[in-house]
Amino acid sequence: MRQLGLSLAALSLLLTAAAPVLAAETVKEEQWAKSYGFRLGAEADVLARTLEANLPGRDAANGDATSAGVEESSFAASFAVVAQIPLFAGLHLDAELPFAYGSSQARPPGPAEGDAATVAPELEGFFFGNPSIGLHYVASVFPTLVLIGGLSASIPVTQDPSDDTEAAAAAALAVRGYFDSQRALLEHVPLRARGGVELRPIEAFYVRSDLAAMFAIPTGDGETELFIEHASEAELRSVGGFGVGARLQAAFPLTQTDKVQLAAEPFLGVEPPTSGMYFRAGLLVALDEPLGFGLEQGKLATVRVALGGKF
Repeated sequence: MRQLGLSLAALSLLLTAAAPVLAAETVKEEQWAKSYGFRLGAEADVLARTLEANLPGRDAANGDATSAGVEESSFAASFAVVAQIPLFAGLHLDAELPFAYGSSQARPPGPAEGDAATVAPELEGFFFGNPSIGLHYVASVFPTLVLIGGLSASIPVTQDPSDDTEAAAAAALAVRGYFDSQRALLEHVPLRARGGVELRPIEAFYVRSDLAAMFAIPTGDGETELFIEHASEAELRSVGGFGVGARLQAAFPLTQTDKVQLAAEPFLGVEPPTSGMYFRAGLLVALDEPLGFGLEQGKLATVRVALGGKF
């Protein structure tokens, strides 16, 4: 009896250890691709920074304009609930509901009291972003290669924004390195087209590349905006789903003075082979002006987290 119990225990441990491998073997051709299947999750991007700068101030005694050293502190957080729902064949419905919070305050360095404690008005606002709805199609070319193409439109629900709302929206645009700008572009109707590829040359190595163009039509007297976005990432992943990787992205706000913003993101995460909870955490670092270099004081280094489920 004791030997039987030991044998059953050993068999149980063996099956537990082999479960990830067995699950991997039952994965269908397209299921390994991130763009395929039913996914529901939440994304968060958080940036907190303090920037020392010379800003125009006011002399506390006589009100004359001066150039004063100040510390500008800011906090920005961008959030989104995202869904990817398979309809039929390789066609999927996409939806996202974004919102953001931002605040900034300029103060003289060191302790200060009264009117001298502030050299610029504090801006603080909550911004309900542009909900988006769209479709994308996933085509399996080979068992190790899929192609993706899709269209989406966003609805500008916030009209006549206050200064605080504009500050929060600007922070939401910057916090992701000007990527996914359709989420936070005020008083415009963003129309977006994208195409991409996902590749798994070997079971443990995943490559994804995506190119998107956004044409944003103003709802008022503003100007038409045009953005192009490109991102590529590579990831090494164990059989159980744990992975480490790196992402390189470039945002091209073609109607702005600076035509490109580069950023890189090392990340780690868990992606189950079939169904289950997924998780990803990374640090997005701007590589060039105006937001970079991200590891310098006052530049863009955003903590990014995504959490959700595959069904």
